[in-house]
Amino acid sequence: MYELFVLGELMTGEKHGYMLQDVLKNAVGQGRKISSGTLYPLLSRMVEGGWIRLREEEETAGGRTKKIYEITPSGEERFQRLMAEPFDPVYDADTQNTLRFKMVYFRYVPKEVRLACLDQYLRLLEQSLAHVARFEAYLLAERPEPEKQRVQLLRTFDHRKRLGEVEAEWIREEIERVREQQD
Repeated sequence: MYELFVLGELMTGEKHGYMLQDVLKNAVGQGRKISSGTLYPLLSRMVEGGWIRLREEEETAGGRTKKIYEITPSGEERFQRLMAEPFDPVYDADTQNTLRFKMVYFRYVPKEVRLACLDQYLRLLEQSLAHVARFEAYLLAERPEPEKQRVQLLRTFDHRKRLGEVEAEWIREEIERVREQQD
């Protein structure tokens, strides 16, 4: 997921490591953090893999070198493959974050890749909603004990169902919007 983010950000132009970390920190949300200990080894692996290039420049203020990263043609190919890559078959928070990252960089991929991404995400979301509905039906029919826990589980599933239904509707609308776009 973070590799996709780095390549996507570098598709927009070169960036220094601190800027990548700052943008990524804001992109993943308040609950998740990306540390320098995670980002910089990833950047090093991507340089070694030939997907990005590192250029160092002297900074005038403190005399420290500024590390500037840019995407290579091999990195652009890797980016296209990652954008077209299917999601993991489990709908979870990582799937949601991956969709968000992909959507930010949709302008760099063909329409059919955007549609395939949205269609697959919608299928995963619908499978998740079906699972919630099945378990909810079980709780209502079988009425397992303790009752207080069952009632709270039903409230939790109602919350998940409502959020999922709103998200599914938004994704359906987005699919239609992308279909109508000129490529």
